[in-house]
Amino acid sequence: MGLSHILTSLLPATVHTDGGPERYMINAVFTRRPSGGEILALNGPEARAWLDRAGYPQVTTRVSDRRLEIANTSLEELQAGLGSVLGRLLAEISASDAARLETLARNLDGAEQYEAKRWEEVRARAGAIQFAESVESAARPIATPLGLTHIVAGLLPATLATDSGPGSYAVAAEFTRPPTRTELAMISGAAARARLDAAGYNATKLAVRDRLLEIRDTSLDELESGLARVLGMVLAEITEAASAADALMVAEAEKLAAAERERERYVAQAVAAVRFDAVIGQTADGPTGVDAWEDEGGGFDGRR
Repeated sequence: MGLSHILTSLLPATVHTDGGPERYMINAVFTRRPSGGEILALNGPEARAWLDRAGYPQVTTRVSDRRLEIANTSLEELQAGLGSVLGRLLAEISASDAARLETLARNLDGAEQYEAKRWEEVRARAGAIQFAESVESAARPIATPLGLTHIVAGLLPATLATDSGPGSYAVAAEFTRPPTRTELAMISGAAARARLDAAGYNATKLAVRDRLLEIRDTSLDELESGLARVLGMVLAEITEAASAADALMVAEAEKLAAAERERERYVAQAVAAVRFDAVIGQTADGPTGVDAWEDEGGGFDGRR
């Protein structure tokens, strides 16, 4: 960055006349548009200190778009050495800003590489966690076991494994299959809560969202150290208990259905056995009940 020429149209009209000013503002055009850092330097204490050291304490500089406003000076002063001083000042500021931008770019590249490495390590840790079932709970009804396949790394906190990262957070793991209604009730029920409390995970809470199990108020460290295995055992036990409960419900429903079918069969047979075929007329002992009722003014007309 440098200065190409002076804008003569912006010089005072009385320059180089007997009544003209000794000092005035001169506008010089930059060779390119200054960067933000260069503008701050030219308008700030850096340029001020440079001009003071060069013997121009009264001269000030300010950037206006693509122009440098040089105040309290003159064409003669610029010719006598101030122009060279300003040229060196601009070269120094330009080089310093370029070095700053290069350092910033290197730092950004380093930060991006660090972030990429950090997330790679986080994903590797999350992927290594296994929600293994307990061998003791392998004997169960034939129902497909409910388990967890993997942790969804994309749902972990963005600041994980950093100095400002949270100590505990929510970890989402995907189910091996959608839970049944009975299993959903058991996951959020007292049995699972008691199992976690007994294992020492009193702060951990479980919630189901779509096909994910949200393990709240925990961490990858806690899952690695044993919570993952406990959760695998809890889900295995829930599968077994839910299967047994569902089987009892099915058996009870079948029992009720069989009883309803028997009731319907009995009613149908009883209805079929009813006959309304009594003969209206005389009997050996006198008039029938219907005739007697007719004689009493019942108004019966003899039709069935």
